[in-house]
Amino acid sequence: MSRNYGSLGGRRSSGGAWQWVVIGVLMGFACSITLGLGGIAAGLLYLDVEGLPGRASPTPVVVVITATPEPVTPTLSPTPTPTSMPVDEIAAPTPTPTTDPALVLVEPSATPTLEPLTGAQAVSAPGGQVPPPLQGLLTELVPVDGGTFLRGTDLAEVRAAVDACIADGGQCQISYGEDSLPAHQVTLDPFQIEVTEVTYQQYLTFLNWLGPRSHLNGCDGFPCLATTNETDATNVIFDSANYRVQTFLEQYPVAGVTWYGARAYCNAIGRRLPTEAEWERAARGSDGRIFPWGNEYSGDFAKTSRPIVEERLRGAVRVGSYPLGRSPYGVLDMAGNVEEWVNDWYSETYYRQPEASGPNPMGPPAGTQKVLRGGSWATMPFFARTVHRRSLEPDRQSISAGFRCAADAPTIGINPQLAVPAAPPVGSGVQTAPETFDSAPTLPPTPTPRAPAVQATLPPLPPGG
Repeated sequence: MSRNYGSLGGRRSSGGAWQWVVIGVLMGFACSITLGLGGIAAGLLYLDVEGLPGRASPTPVVVVITATPEPVTPTLSPTPTPTSMPVDEIAAPTPTPTTDPALVLVEPSATPTLEPLTGAQAVSAPGGQVPPPLQGLLTELVPVDGGTFLRGTDLAEVRAAVDACIADGGQCQISYGEDSLPAHQVTLDPFQIEVTEVTYQQYLTFLNWLGPRSHLNGCDGFPCLATTNETDATNVIFDSANYRVQTFLEQYPVAGVTWYGARAYCNAIGRRLPTEAEWERAARGSDGRIFPWGNEYSGDFAKTSRPIVEERLRGAVRVGSYPLGRSPYGVLDMAGNVEEWVNDWYSETYYRQPEASGPNPMGPPAGTQKVLRGGSWATMPFFARTVHRRSLEPDRQSISAGFRCAADAPTIGINPQLAVPAAPPVGSGVQTAPETFDSAPTLPPTPTPRAPAVQATLPPLPPGG
């Protein structure tokens, strides 16, 4: 029985040879594909798919064979950002047993977990240069000599200050000043500090440089300040493109700035917030004075709640309005007007710790509140003493809290072209609702729970509020 194999049997002709060639090619290709898929599965090969639809490059798909896969940069999940400032809550005023009114606060809807901060961690201009819009607007820096001075106070001084407060109609208590005890020696390097508090003009120029909506989380991911879109407890207007205040307010001290907002501004112009020790040195000099001008309070030297004035005159005034109240170094408004953020974390017992007496103390390494110094237009003179300490969470805003910047010496020199706002006559303001500082142990206790949040019921703000 014969089997017919057709063209494969017998003598091979030239017509049959090409079939074997095709079969060989197909088998070779199949082997290559098999080896390639095995290599990909084993991690020895990778595909460059840059040309696939949806990719940035239009180049064709290329199969690249390599012995070692190229390193792949992992895709990290976005770091959660702190909660933006709320848009619907203002703390209602709560009566306190003292005539030192605390101020309306704008609180975040959730307080972020705060980590210890080291060094300058804030917004800065590209290349360390002052943002062009702020060039020519910066406040003059004045030098403060280094050396050793006595920081804090003693119980006798606190008692005298309490007696003066009560005699003036206040209800101060010795416990309000206990966190400034004991007095202790501090040694500082020379530094520089701004003559006046940062103004609305300066700060809003900074915010406009950062860009629209930067006030919500543009200061290291935290709110910088509140605008009228979020609360009535502010003078700052944001129209979705620019930040501004009424023209006559531009030379008033900016208020309602968070600690993060204050730090971001100072770092952006190549400066920093002063430490608590530096602030006290600049305010009281080396002779231990209780107020920047001396040991006796005078309403001619600072804007506080004393002397009592009619309602329309309550509030902050233009920076530099009290030239007679300058400190030994020529620094203005270090008592009253707006109280000022400093760099340090707050601790009620910090002055009792050995590190408080070290050289160039920086405060506790961590905490939940930052220190405020100098008192404000809304506080009794007791709180405007150069030794007094207050505190507030760094992401909260108070309509009586502002700041000034400092700088190392001589790294940041004084620029003679940087204008200082002239000291105008004492300005005027209008009454605003009091605020409540919840957590600073230096402040009067609140006898009743905070009332529910209210909406748009606050009276007009003072010019500096």
